[in-house]
Amino acid sequence: MTDEQTSGALTPTRDAALSRPDFPAARVARRLALDPEGAELALRDDERVRAALACSVEEFLAADDDRRAGRPPSSELALDPDFPTGVGMALVGAAVLWEARDLVPKVALRVAKDHYEDGADELAASYVALVQESVEPGERSDDDALAWAAQSLLVSVLQRSGDPARADEIARDLAAHAIPIDLWRDDDPTLPDDSLAWHGGAFVGGIPPRRDERCLSFEDVHDYMNTLMADMQREQAAEDDGRG
Repeated sequence: MTDEQTSGALTPTRDAALSRPDFPAARVARRLALDPEGAELALRDDERVRAALACSVEEFLAADDDRRAGRPPSSELALDPDFPTGVGMALVGAAVLWEARDLVPKVALRVAKDHYEDGADELAASYVALVQESVEPGERSDDDALAWAAQSLLVSVLQRSGDPARADEIARDLAAHAIPIDLWRDDDPTLPDDSLAWHGGAFVGGIPPRRDERCLSFEDVHDYMNTLMADMQREQAAEDDGRG
């Protein structure tokens, strides 16, 4: 992690989110396999949260591998009613909120694939953007593969959502860098030996993933995380009412 990622100080946005009276701290703690008792204090310990988040991400990826391979679930996480997509979205949101950007790409790519397979092209493109905005070009080869895999998925998204010209533009960029057009289909993308490094050009020609023609910024996900937390709080209240 970078110095920014490991800083013990809360960012203003995270501090504001954790201070909200409706922030479902206990539910978030359970999602990260932390003891919900004393969750408010635990979630303000950045290092502890990031360590728990890293473990949850590892468990999620293993459980998703089992799902995609048709194996029976072998972890409690896989039995969560929101697994896989909802759990993945929550983990991505938490990784953004706690500035653990290195944990974003793998999970965000899985979520993008799920949304695409469910026909939710706008959401798929938004998570493609998150994969690529959390990768530093040329820093790690595995991140390069994830960024290119997301780019290859964008071709399929744009083809289906009615923008063949832009899809073709990106497909030609993939070919020029020796990137397989179906790289996104691999659960653990690996670049061929003759492929070129990720160049950082997430959306060729400024291609927007949103109908309002505004590219999703990494910071925008803080707002998404707040919305997600509010949804989780409502779900918790509904569960409590059901038990009452």
